[in-house]
Amino acid sequence: MKNFLFTCTFQILAALLLVFISCQTDPKSDQPLPDQVDFNFHIKPILSDRCFQCHGPDENARKAGYRLDLQEAAFAPLDSAADDFAIVPGSIKHSQLIDRLVSTDPDYVMPPPESNLNLTDYEIALLKRWIEQGAEWKPHWSFIAPQKSEVPQVRGQQVFNQIDNFVVAGLRGTALKQAQPESKLKLLR
Repeated sequence: MKNFLFTCTFQILAALLLVFISCQTDPKSDQPLPDQVDFNFHIKPILSDRCFQCHGPDENARKAGYRLDLQEAAFAPLDSAADDFAIVPGSIKHSQLIDRLVSTDPDYVMPPPESNLNLTDYEIALLKRWIEQGAEWKPHWSFIAPQKSEVPQVRGQQVFNQIDNFVVAGLRGTALKQAQPESKLKLLR
């Protein structure tokens, strides 16, 4: 009975710790920007969380007739004059998206204040870097053929299979160390 109570208490504390960690205000703010911004990994989550509500696939909720969920629409001219674009690959200066994100005018800023949505400085910096790097739009990850990765070469570590090579390579530069193998008897328990 004592072991059962200890296990339950431990699980509850672990769950509370995970909730506490996940509820921090902005876990990305201390992160450096990646060298190469990936659309599917970095940009699409920002757009879908903050922009698709008004500029997404639902035509009944769409504002200003503008879509950010399709590549052809996101890079299309904003007006009939064809001189304003939301996203101009390689040019932050000519991209209306960035102007609207950093604006202080409540009538111009996106997302609008009444939506109760906002972007962090880190997310805006990611969008800027993505545009600077050419705003490469990728299809959904499930439509991209997987590429075989090179198996990292590691020395001086216990490696039993190729997965261990990836784990050891991922641990380099961190304070974490590879665990020693457990006995078969302990693993059977």
